[in-house]
Amino acid sequence: TITDREEAGITMRFYFAILVGKLLNLAINIIDKKRGTNFSGKYAMKIDPRFVSHIKGIDESKVLFITGTNGKSTTTNFIHHIFTSNGKKIICNLEGANLIYGIATALLKNCSLTGKVSADYYIFETDERFLPLIKEQLHAKNLLITNLQKDQVQRNGDPDFIYRKLKSVISEDMTLFVNNDEPRSASLGDLSNKVITYGVEKHLQAFNKDETYPSMACPRCGHGIKFRYYNNDNIGKFECRHCDFKSAEEADYQIRDINFENGSFTYNGKLFSMPYNTPFMLYNYASAIAVAREMLNLSDEDICKSFNNFKNISGRIE
Repeated sequence: TITDREEAGITMRFYFAILVGKLLNLAINIIDKKRGTNFSGKYAMKIDPRFVSHIKGIDESKVLFITGTNGKSTTTNFIHHIFTSNGKKIICNLEGANLIYGIATALLKNCSLTGKVSADYYIFETDERFLPLIKEQLHAKNLLITNLQKDQVQRNGDPDFIYRKLKSVISEDMTLFVNNDEPRSASLGDLSNKVITYGVEKHLQAFNKDETYPSMACPRCGHGIKFRYYNNDNIGKFECRHCDFKSAEEADYQIRDINFENGSFTYNGKLFSMPYNTPFMLYNYASAIAVAREMLNLSDEDICKSFNNFKNISGRIE
């Protein structure tokens, strides 16, 4: 049990952390406003290790975590763009500082001196390995998973390591946005009572692999997954012939009629432009549409308008 004296000490550390963090941000802004995406949050948490959990005013039903091994930054930037271009105030770690210090910095920049924030939505890119640590201090009712692939093997090892990390943070009352065409991501839908799937129709740049290429293990039973085709590596229509786990023929949010030459696709019969006409980006677009429809209840027309003037921020394409 925390005594009144201990509670007062925690409060004072929190207020002091805010003061120090804001002074650091002020100094950084004099040098370069684009710098310091991690710095002030790191020092605030040295003073108050529970700094993020002490921030006031956050409605967890308005918090969205975006994680996965590839596509996090672009998807975060795109969803942020759709929301802000439709008049919503967003707190976001837009520059891609996706550890807890980056989230602390984003909150620090937007909170009052008493630690209160006010925004319509809170959208945070979160490192897939450190998501359990982040969720310990900041609860989110919405989680978007891009994919779970081999990536940064020197740090993450096997994708199943990340798979187990994510399983530990998903709860039944969480709205889960999962990639219908990626087996590990899709299987995590078993853990939630509200699952939204997004996917991409087979397109002209889809491909197949012959039997000399290794498959992947089914996340449910451990037997081999068979892909009918790949839209990207290990992403496409799949099935496990042992336990009948497979991608749905139709995702909840499915984009179609992909035309790479014209840079366009259709969703729900409406023509959308592709800001970047590469196959991998299609899944980022599909997930952004799903979030905009489910969390913001935007019309297809309003989402479509946002596609016309999107420019990615410091992504790998640039």
